[in-house]
Parts: sequence; C-alpha cells; structure tokens
Amino acid sequence: MSKKQDKSKLENFPDSEDEFESMKIKKIVKAKIFEIGFVDNTACNSETTRKQIDQVKQLECDLELWDSTKLTWDTFNDPKEPRSLFQSIIRDRELRVDKKTLMADRPKFAVVTAFGKRAVRLEYYEGHDSLTCTHDLRAKELHKACMPVYMDSDPYAYDPVKFLQDEFGIPAEFSKPVIDDLHKKP
Repeated sequence: MSKKQDKSKLENFPDSEDEFESMKIKKIVKAKIFEIGFVDNTACNSETTRKQIDQVKQLECDLELWDSTKLTWDTFNDPKEPRSLFQSIIRDRELRVDKKTLMADRPKFAVVTAFGKRAVRLEYYEGHDSLTCTHDLRAKELHKACMPVYMDSDPYAYDPVKFLQDEFGIPAEFSKPVIDDLHKKP
C-alpha cells in the first residue's frame, strides 16, 4: 500500500482467509417485473391488458402449486372461464376503463416476475376496500423462499368506517358491525 492510499478504506477488510470466504458476494440475479392491468400506477384499458398478457405468455410458465402441480398460461387465461385470473382482470378493465362503469371493488391486477425467459412468480391482487395479494404462485425453487410481495399495502385503501364517520357523523360503533357483516365472505 502506498503512503497516499487511505487506510480507512481497508479497515473493514477481513483479517483472515476464513473471514474473506464468508464475505464472498453471491451471484446477483436480476429479475424483470411485468404488471398486468396497470401502466404507470393507472388502470389501463382491456386492449393494453391483453397486450401485457400476450407479452407475459412469451415467457416459459415455470409456476407450480405446493403439491408440484405444474401450471400453464391457460390456467390463468382461459377465455371460457371468466374467473381465471387474467380473464378477470380483462373483464374488470372492459367495464371499469373501456365502458367507464363505476365499480365497487378496487382494480385487480397481477405481477409476474421473470428470470431470463422463465416466469418464476405470479402475484395476484384484488380487494374491495383495499388491494391485497390473494395469490402468490412461484417456481418450485422459490416455494420456501422468504420474499417480499410487490405491494405490501394499498396506498389508495379505503376505510368505510372512517369515511362514514368523517362525512356523515355516523359513529364507528354503529357502522363497523354492519360493514363487517357486509364484508363477510359467504
């Protein structure tokens, strides 16, 4: 080391070969994220949504259920099944954006994570007052991995109890039980 080199840059350098081995940096894999149903944080129309789906379908679908059942893009995009994940997003955009229909639920969307040409994760978000990740499907090697979700909280979430109290003066102790009952899943 020359006298001009700054010793402070080396103070965190390992003293032994064992320490150096433990500090090796693992290979960093860059993932590509595909959103379905949104462009720049705005719900897009059904045509754009279809194009996003077509783009994702160019990837190899490497998603599996926990029981090792392999999934295909047809699983998510079955035109005969309007409740399939991608079809439900398309139908939502046909009503919400194309026909400008007022909708009670928040705009559902999906996020696909790809490594190379493989789709290794699909997150699906839906909800009434706020969007939550209702499906988190992964490639087999990621099943046990602790991974953050794309959106951990909905920045546009709606609290109906607070709204009724703020706008109409209805106390929470009256509105909350009614709203909780209305939001119970059948």
